[in-house]
Amino acid sequence: MGVKERRERERHELRQSILLAAREIAGKEGWQAVTIRRVAERIEYSPPTIYEHFASKDAMLLELMRLGFGLLLADMQRAAAAASTGEAQVLALAQAYWAFAWQYPELYQVMHGLGGVPFCAEAEIAVPEDAFAEADQVFELTRATLATAAPPGVPRSELEADVMLLWATLHGIVSLTMAQRIDCTPERATQLIARAVHGVLATYSKGAAV
Repeated sequence: MGVKERRERERHELRQSILLAAREIAGKEGWQAVTIRRVAERIEYSPPTIYEHFASKDAMLLELMRLGFGLLLADMQRAAAAASTGEAQVLALAQAYWAFAWQYPELYQVMHGLGGVPFCAEAEIAVPEDAFAEADQVFELTRATLATAAPPGVPRSELEADVMLLWATLHGIVSLTMAQRIDCTPERATQLIARAVHGVLATYSKGAAV
């Protein structure tokens, strides 16, 4: 390995260490406790070193948002691939969404502006045009999976509306549970998720339109 390649690898590893440190602090103390100085102290570097990789905390949050949606996409793809029917695939996607939120709660908060995290549209940095690329892929995967469970001829606009409905329902269950506004055990969540999915799919058999 040449000097250039080694330096690039070391830079990548340090960047990942910075992101991991931010997540660890947030996991224990919340995102409001995450600062450039705290992250630097945790990885035993100086704050200027952090700024070489991220211009601000907002920049770190934006990167973590993308990481979160990328991991969610991979989880949902694996879940759908393991299911045999369109309806089972939609249910698997929804269940994977719930599981992801509790496996990576600190990332989920960043992805949805929870826990004191400003949504990236409000961040005081220039947001790249492709900042939501991974989120868009999650949306498209859900739409395409709904299409396999729906009868032929369902308009794309209706499928997209149902993605928003399903996503909003799942997010509502997760966020209300995280905020301790509702007491939702994993067993209860499984029941609610199944009802939400079956409710959406039932509109196709009834010929309902949005």
